[in-house]
Amino acid sequence: MKFSKIAAALTLATISTGALAGGPLYIHEPTMQPYKWDTSKGSIPVWTDGGQLIKDKDGNDVETFTVLEKGIVFNVDVTLPDGTVIPAYTELDRDYTFLTIEQANRVTANAVKEWSDVETSTFEMSVQGTIFEKTGIADVTAENVDQIYGVENGYGFWVNYDTDGGILENYFGVPRSAVLGIAFPEWADEETGEIIEATALMNGWFVDISDTDGTQVGGVFTHEFGHAINMSHSQANGHLVYMSASYSPQYDGVPGCEGVTKFTSSSMLDYSAIETMFPFINVRGSAGANQHTINVKDDIVNISDLYPTAQYKSQFGSIQGKLLTKEGVEYSGVNLIARNLDNPYEDVISQQSGNMTQGRIGPDGSFTINGLTPGARYALYTQEINAGGYPTQQTNILSEAEYWNDNESANPGIDNACAMTEIVVSAGETKQLEMFFNGYQDGIQYTPLISAFVMDHAKNGKKALGTTSSGIPFLYDSATNSFDTLVSPDGYALLSSTSTAMNKTATKAAITAHFNDNGVMQGGVWDINSGKVSMLEDLTGNSCSLSSQQGQSSHSIWDMDDDGKLIVGTTRFPYDGSNRCAEGEAARSVGMPTVWDANTGKASVLPGTQMVDRSYGSGKEIAIMNGDEQIRRTAWARADRISGNGETITGSTNGFTQIAWVNGELVDTYTEFGAIDNSVISENGRYVAFGAIENRRPAGVKVWDTVTNTTQKIGSLRWCDNIPAISFWTNYCDLGYRHEELVELGFGLPSVMVLDANEDLSMITGRAGSPLSGGFVGAIYLKGIGWMSSAEFFAKQGVTEAKGLLTDNMFGLSADGSEIMAGIAGAVLSIEIDANKAFVCDNGRDRELSFPKQVVDAVSAGAEFGRCAHIND
Repeated sequence: MKFSKIAAALTLATISTGALAGGPLYIHEPTMQPYKWDTSKGSIPVWTDGGQLIKDKDGNDVETFTVLEKGIVFNVDVTLPDGTVIPAYTELDRDYTFLTIEQANRVTANAVKEWSDVETSTFEMSVQGTIFEKTGIADVTAENVDQIYGVENGYGFWVNYDTDGGILENYFGVPRSAVLGIAFPEWADEETGEIIEATALMNGWFVDISDTDGTQVGGVFTHEFGHAINMSHSQANGHLVYMSASYSPQYDGVPGCEGVTKFTSSSMLDYSAIETMFPFINVRGSAGANQHTINVKDDIVNISDLYPTAQYKSQFGSIQGKLLTKEGVEYSGVNLIARNLDNPYEDVISQQSGNMTQGRIGPDGSFTINGLTPGARYALYTQEINAGGYPTQQTNILSEAEYWNDNESANPGIDNACAMTEIVVSAGETKQLEMFFNGYQDGIQYTPLISAFVMDHAKNGKKALGTTSSGIPFLYDSATNSFDTLVSPDGYALLSSTSTAMNKTATKAAITAHFNDNGVMQGGVWDINSGKVSMLEDLTGNSCSLSSQQGQSSHSIWDMDDDGKLIVGTTRFPYDGSNRCAEGEAARSVGMPTVWDANTGKASVLPGTQMVDRSYGSGKEIAIMNGDEQIRRTAWARADRISGNGETITGSTNGFTQIAWVNGELVDTYTEFGAIDNSVISENGRYVAFGAIENRRPAGVKVWDTVTNTTQKIGSLRWCDNIPAISFWTNYCDLGYRHEELVELGFGLPSVMVLDANEDLSMITGRAGSPLSGGFVGAIYLKGIGWMSSAEFFAKQGVTEAKGLLTDNMFGLSADGSEIMAGIAGAVLSIEIDANKAFVCDNGRDRELSFPKQVVDAVSAGAEFGRCAHIND
């Protein structure tokens, strides 16, 4: 018989801040079956720990599970279980017993009974003695715990009471304030997959001072013992209590569908509905006490699946199916929930797709939901798992949560997410089905690139440059959907700047890198094909620098022209007006807009900016000049955009106002046109678009013709239709105001920060809103159609994938606008949008056309933008 240690301490343990999901915790790989106890051997013996000896008020030794430690001061009166009252703000003069080992053993016995009394399971365990009787260890502590963990102590389940949290901190290396308990099967017969020994560690330090009989912490015991049985976590109702808030609503079905409750508070559901194996537990109140009992079908089914009685399968019905992408590829890691429509919170069962293989055999969308009540009406739907780590990696829903129905398909035009077919099975019957993520295979394609942070998208739309979540540089090829990891043969630290830029054909990149050993990066040109990196000139000898998340750098690199001949960005210059920062004073410098010749590396400060003494305090700032006339001052200035032909450059001053250079001459576009935030430029350099203000009010987006020096207003999104109108925490849309009224009231047009554009500015993308106004809203302008939000754009095109992962940041357009790279604020992922083809609805008929030109032409001729089935989405 070959024994093996199957759990690696904390890596698969349960901690209070996150845990594991539905199905088994560990899989026995030789058989691809869950590890199990052999219930034919009778009741599994449970061995319990002793505790510290603490003197009571009469001087007697008491074995203690929870200690109130000497020196603690509570801000409320504390009543001990023996009746002693410790007044508030009293410093404890000695250690006091709070819960005894006797009380802890009662909680253990109750938890053991809960799992043993499940009628459809053969599993049974019982307290049969103490760890002292088996090993001679009266109290397992941090000093002797290595005689328990990592050691075969004998058949059974070993329950350790960590009175002061010392084992957690000194053996497992985690704070006692972060962990409620740890439990897992520890030893198994590797030939059969039979569990031989399991352990649990219960944190006595975490017990709340109101829990005088251990009732509230009881849920932790039952929960942890479930892990020792080899049960993982599940999510059926627990999220409705623990994660519901006004800013984070939770749902007992598919959001927005008829009959689905929107939970915005934990008080909206009786705590008795929380499944014991939910990943979180509150031991500060009655929620924890309610998780002590095994009363929700989710827990009953999960233990019965592992240890079924002979009658279990024949007494109940089942659903067996697969979760598939729109292409028919199996998809793991999504929660499948069967909820009894007539008993929705007690009779609910969840399983994770692929949880029986846990990623060991490749894509697996299989799921089986047993224990269905014969004759009951069930709704089956998909749901993302909210939190925690899982044996099967949790994944995002690719399009939208949806119900299963008889006409289940991937076509969102005929498979409405809210269309639900009741599933009714008889005893012993298994319903076979398939569920598909909705998504059209024609039209616009929307593909998340997980853990990929794209920095720049080449204007040919074929290559993207970025880094992984761990900082490894990559070049993404959209034609082959492949990533090539990029390494400089010279060992330079590439892509250390988030403003890395490429030329149109992705053969050159402008970067910052360490070219010497002083720890300060400066600009460089990277020949992507050869891997050769050449240095850009630093006008202050790499002596001045600015600290950022990417490290210390004397340059900021922002953009490159189409041919890769010119690069724009910022060079740091010292406050004293010289050409070198003194040693130790690198930060006493200011950024100046710079253009580099990529072939020679030579740098030039762009004209029209001049360093001057600050108007207050010491140091320098930038003066924007019109010849010898000083127009205004700013803390810094940079060049951050260059037209494809290199003739027009735009920049920012102090992060808000805009400037530009046309054929080398500076134009203060902020002073002349109210230009703010950011600018985008046509390929030929003639047209520049920017957000603007007039009379101190946002005025939407303007397009400046640099030849005629005139501007055209092209509008913006609409208040209330696209973006909420919030001022001083009041949403005026909720008060009944509409867009036109709000403009007249002085709100102006919604401010849009332009992000990118195609070559002739007939398509512009941007972002509106802020965290204070309810979040960011992506914006798209199509000349001939006007502005729409990204939500509206994708919804009308039937791009259901965007519903659950909507971009607010379309930053990289190809030259014609048909290929887009996008991101989501705060998320380390990128989204590739293939918009070569899109739809219009023409006299009730869908027409797939080239985007954007043919689509815009068709709309101008009277067609409607979008698929006919989604025009009103």
